[in-house]
Amino acid sequence: MIMVEDLYDEDYNKWKSGNIMEKSYVCGYCGHEVSSDEGMPLLLDEPGHITLQSGYGVYICTHCHMPTFIYKDVQVPGNRYGASVNNVPGEVKSVYEEARSSFSTGSYTGVVLLCRKLLMHIATDLGARDNLRFIEYVDYLNEHHYAGVRSEQWVDQIRQFGNQANHEIRINTKEEAQRIIKFCEMILKLNYEYPSIASDENNN
Repeated sequence: MIMVEDLYDEDYNKWKSGNIMEKSYVCGYCGHEVSSDEGMPLLLDEPGHITLQSGYGVYICTHCHMPTFIYKDVQVPGNRYGASVNNVPGEVKSVYEEARSSFSTGSYTGVVLLCRKLLMHIATDLGARDNLRFIEYVDYLNEHHYAGVRSEQWVDQIRQFGNQANHEIRINTKEEAQRIIKFCEMILKLNYEYPSIASDENNN
């Protein structure tokens, strides 16, 4: 992956305020997919002429008006993977959102560790005993249908995150981080958000 500091390895990169070539991206602050032509473009200042580098620079979000730096495959702040979930207990929501924020910085191993902890907490909140192993908590969620029907293949993939001992160091990939965040999102929506929607409709 291109690192931000690599930007200055090219002597001719210059900044210029004003309009910028339009680009679509997912804002790391508000989570909206936007298309912006406002910001500070990165120019290629070569001897004799200056050219606008397509899609590189600092973009201003048209929804929340916060700045995002985009250069090659770098976006800062990055996209917070997964969707926000409503009607979730405060501490659970905080850990879930922290995992999403960790993903946006490329901290994929941190995402997996946070989501492991989150799934264990959710399982105990839904009736599992304390002090079980991670795999046992995942099995509890599956066997009691908190993970939804027809999710066996997905559950099998999540179990792999329990194969490593706490003292072991293993670097997790982007794909693994995406998989466990989406699994947590599904569990939270099925067991917290959707029941609250049904309850609200019954009360109206």
